[in-house]
Order: sequence, then structure tokens, then C-alpha cells
Amino acid sequence: MPVQPIPLRPHPLTESESIALKEIIRQQARDIGFDMVGFAPAQLPSQAPRLAEWLGRGYHGEMGWMARDPDRRTDTERSLAGAGTLVCCALNYYQGPHQPVSFLKGVISTYAQGEDYHRLLEEKLQLLAFFISQRFRLPSKIYVDTGPLLEKGYAVAAGLGWLGKHSNLISRRGSSWFFLGEILLPVVLPPDRPGRDHCGTCSRCITACPTGAIVEPYVVDSRLCISYLTIELRGFVPRHLRALIGNRIYGCDDCQDVCPWNRFASKSEEVAFLPREPLASLDLIALLRMTRDDYLRATKGSAMRRARYPGLLRNVAIALGNSGDGRAVPALVEALDHAETLVRGHAAWALGRLGRREALPSLQSRLNREEKREVREEIDWAVSELGG
Repeated sequence: MPVQPIPLRPHPLTESESIALKEIIRQQARDIGFDMVGFAPAQLPSQAPRLAEWLGRGYHGEMGWMARDPDRRTDTERSLAGAGTLVCCALNYYQGPHQPVSFLKGVISTYAQGEDYHRLLEEKLQLLAFFISQRFRLPSKIYVDTGPLLEKGYAVAAGLGWLGKHSNLISRRGSSWFFLGEILLPVVLPPDRPGRDHCGTCSRCITACPTGAIVEPYVVDSRLCISYLTIELRGFVPRHLRALIGNRIYGCDDCQDVCPWNRFASKSEEVAFLPREPLASLDLIALLRMTRDDYLRATKGSAMRRARYPGLLRNVAIALGNSGDGRAVPALVEALDHAETLVRGHAAWALGRLGRREALPSLQSRLNREEKREVREEIDWAVSELGG
């Protein structure tokens, strides 16, 4: 149910009123199902230089929206006039340790295996916002990873945890397996104590990153990150990074898997986050042969829609190339005639990567018919790898 703005009372809240309002909201958020709730000030001026430096280095890659009006990410008054407080809420999505899978199965990041988290968090935040509007006559604005908000920075300011060296939020009360959502309120409430850094000298996440995307502690170059490469990047994955992706077809959890703090993680009780079918059971060969209609049916209500059809099949082709399994050759040969440029190009690379010379005639035949320069370059590379 949408929350209709209701005019604020003309006088500011007293200290006792502010504390009481804050604790009532916190308890209601927990009753709704959030695992952690904290309160942060509406402005984070200390975060602005760090964000500007990260953008200046180009670490956002093709995520152009990150660079649009960056001041709004650390000043919420730009989004809601009179903003004074951000209510930061966290919801656990942990599904237990990753189980080993064969190289003909694709690895999907834990957060994307179930239903799309945006919908569930928005429903819970709407319930909380409606409660606040009815009980305290306060308007609000909701964010679920959808607006110009430096949400992890605000979560730290709200005391939910600290920013780990992998740039994810870590909580001593649980882990880093949390979704974040926020409610912006036009009233000043006492902020919670900011989270303290407890990473110490640990650097396991930096060492574990397959592509070296954590270029220094607390700094991630998105252009190297497997989550970016398999989800946000719309074009060809740089060739020198493909072998490092392994069989990951949507996202990567390696930096979280090795974090010592995550040994305290408890499994989420939210059934919407359980792995969903059919994506949880399809092998890579079946995925590569999905039609667009198959894809739309399989990803309905899933965060995996973010990668789009050609992007997901591109990722699958890379994973098959890294499988070392000759059973992938027929499906990859078929994909040389795929309607999507991305799929044809990465299928050609995968055939070269597998090193199976029986694919050489199909590659040479496709080369004679291929019109796209990017695909021709991939075929040329593959043919060369196969000694053609």
C-alpha cells in the first residue's frame, strides 16, 4: 500500500520523544521481520571524497548511473526535502555453505538463487513506512537498491556493521549475507553509534578474489569483479579475464565465503530466498540451448533478469569453455549460429579454450559467414588455438 505524505507537526520533537519514536520504529521493523535496524543521519559528508576518488579512477566501469549527480548519494535531502534520518534495515539471506558442483553446472551467487529480493524488501519497508505514517504522521521515502544512495556507508553510520576490505558490510551479529533497505524520514532522530572496523590484519578476501578486483583494502575495481563482469557488463568480457571466471554464471561470493566473520552466519528462515527451479537444476549445456522464451519463463521474478538474455548465455558459454569437458562441444557449435552476437563470440572463444580440434571445421565455416567484427576476432583466436 503506498504511503501518502502527511504534514509534520509544526514543532520539533523533544529528546525524549525522539528516543521513544526511534525505539518504537526499531521494534516494529523487527516485528515485520528485519534482522537488524539502525538509524543514521541524513548526510554523510565524510563519504563524499572517497566516492569521488573511486569514480575518478573509473572503477565504476559501465555503471554510468553511479557518476550521475554523486552528491545525492551522500546527502539524502536532495531526494526528500527536510530529510533528517535514514532508517537502515537488513535482512539475512544466507543459505548455508556453498556445495561443490561439477564444472558442467553453473554457479549462481547466493543472493540471486531465490526470488528477487527487491520485491520482498519493498513489501516489508512499505509495511514499516505505513506504520510510521499512521502512528506518527510522518511521510517517508523508500529505497531498495534502487535510488542514488550510498547505502553501505549509511548502514555503517547506522551501526549495522563495518565495511570489510571486500567493500561489503560485515556485522558481528551475523555475517555479510544481508540485503539492505532504507526509509528516509523528514525528522531528526538520535543516530546509532557507527560500526567499528574489525577486519584487523586479515586479508583473506583480497587473496581469494579470482581476478584481483580488490585492488587495495576496501577498494574494488568493478571492471575486474566477476559480479560486474557477469551482471552489469553488457558487452564482451575481456579475454584475459574469462578463464578466471570459472563456472560462475551470475555473480561471485568468493570474498564472502572466505571471510572469518561469516562462520557466525545463521541460515535465513525466509522461504523466498530458497534456490528456485528450474535454474537451480539446469546444467550449462541446457542453459546454453535456452530460447529467449525459455529464459523469460525461467527468470520470472528473479534478480537474474539483470544480466539479460544475451548476457546470461554469454556467461554460460564462458563457463562451458572453462569446463574442460568435451561434451560441451556440440552445444557450443550450435551456438556459433545464435542470433545474439555476444553468444556467438563467446561460444567461439569457448571452443578454442576447450582445445577440441573436432570443432575446427565448424569454426572455419562460421568465419566465412560471420559479419560482426567482434565475432570474427573471437573465431580467429579460436582457430589459431586449435592449430587451424
